[in-house]
Order: sequence, then structure tokens, then C-alpha cells
Amino acid sequence: MARIEYLAKGIGLGIATLFLVLPNLPQEIQFLIFALILLLVGIPHGGIDHLIHNPDIRPQGLASFILRYLLLMLGYGLLWWFLPLAALIAFLGMSAYHFGQSHFLEQGKLENKEGLLYLLKGAFFLFIILFGDWAMTQEILSSMISLDLSEEFRLGILGFLLVSSLIAQGFSTKPFGLSDGLDYLILAPILYFSPLLISFSVYFGFWHSLPSMLAEYTYLRKIPAFNSPLKFGKQLLPFSGISLIGIAGILFAGLEFLAPNQLYLLFFVLISLISLPHILYMDTFLKEKFQN
Repeated sequence: MARIEYLAKGIGLGIATLFLVLPNLPQEIQFLIFALILLLVGIPHGGIDHLIHNPDIRPQGLASFILRYLLLMLGYGLLWWFLPLAALIAFLGMSAYHFGQSHFLEQGKLENKEGLLYLLKGAFFLFIILFGDWAMTQEILSSMISLDLSEEFRLGILGFLLVSSLIAQGFSTKPFGLSDGLDYLILAPILYFSPLLISFSVYFGFWHSLPSMLAEYTYLRKIPAFNSPLKFGKQLLPFSGISLIGIAGILFAGLEFLAPNQLYLLFFVLISLISLPHILYMDTFLKEKFQN
């Protein structure tokens, strides 16, 4: 399993490096890579939340699970409608925490007391992506908020997050290993200098989604109904397909009414809506059930 993850991360670094060496590649290639990673691992890794919640879930339990999932999405959607800035801050915070957890999956069960470590480490890499291609980030947020942060200020925030995450890890039970050093010394600079869509898709796909999916498979393969890659893959399809079709349909409908920057924002809002319940269920799974 580790070989698959390392190979995928190598491919991800290669993709990002390609855009550093050839910065004038057409933006259509960025969109294609972004879409492929989202299609193959980004969305599917959240498509079996019902199974990591309860591998033996029955139709009645599944209906109840789906209802709770939809209510969480609805509540968060209302927050985006009435208090978009608060919803954005919440999305950044929960994404940072969720991403930070992914860096420690190889070390097995995660703990509540280390939440600050996950938040700080995830925030560092999330803001590396957002601050690196600041022009694109500003364009995406321009329909909601105007942010004019100097490069010195952005680098100061990154420096604070870097030092804070290192200190937090030093006081935690998670040892600082080779993978941590490579993430800070190689991954972080590459993400910072890459186009936003590429840096986000590489990090989201290969440092978060794929490791999370492998953790899910490690847990579920102990059960006969899911004990092969083919059986596991079949379980990913239904809800992943629903999510992808729903997001694509909404974005397609918005093409007629929304400017490009508004479509970007709408996409990330839609991602945030399915992320909230996924993050809650995944957090419980990692802390209570998953043992690497």
C-alpha cells in the first residue's frame, strides 16, 4: 500500500514540476489534470463514508445516514447564503484540520489531543497553495471579498504556521520523520511556485485523498464483502457518481449566468458542502476505528 502512495506522490511532484519548467502550458491542461485527479481520487475517497461509519449498514440505517448527511449539507449551505465570510473561514479551518490529519495516517490511530497539530500543519500547506498563486486566489474570492495582502505579510503567515506546526509536532507523540522533512523541503516549495489548480489538485489528490482512500481500504478489507480492490472500488462508485454528476450539473447550469471567477467560487462552495459531513465522519473513523 505504501508503494502505491509513494508512486502517486512521485507522479504528483512530476506534474507540478512540469508546470514549473513549462509555465506557459495552456490553462486547458491544468483543467484537465485537475478534473482527472478529482475524478479518480478526490471525490471517490469520500464515497464510502457510510461504510467507514458502519460496514454492516442496512437500508434503514443507510437512509438515516443519508438524511443526516443532507441536513449537514443544507445547514452549511444556509451559512454560505447568509454569512459567506463565516462559511469561508469555517471551510478553511476544517480543511486545514482534515488535511493535517492525512500527514499522520501512516502512524495509525489519531488522537483528539493532537488536534492543534493537525490544524497547524494542514493550514501551512493549505496556505502555501493559496498564497503561492495569490492572483488566482484573489480572482476566485473576488466576488465575495477583496483581499490585498503583501507578499511580505503572506510569507510572514507561512513562517508563523511553519514554526508553530514544528513546535506542535515536537510536543506531540508523532515523531518527526523523513516524510515530514521531505514535505517541508520539497513539497512545500513546489506547491508554492505552481499554479493554484495544479498545486491544489496534486496536494488534495496525492497527499490527502489517496492516503485516506488507502486507510479506508486497510480497514474494510478485513470484511469479506470488501476484501479485494475490485470489491472496494465498486463501493466507491454510487455516491461518488452522484456527487460528480451533481457538481457538474450545477456548474454547467451556472455557465449561462456566472462569470468565471464566480464559477470557481461556486465549485469550491459545492466541494465544501460535501466536505463538512465527510470530515466529521472521517475524523470519527480515524480516531475510533482505524489502526494502520
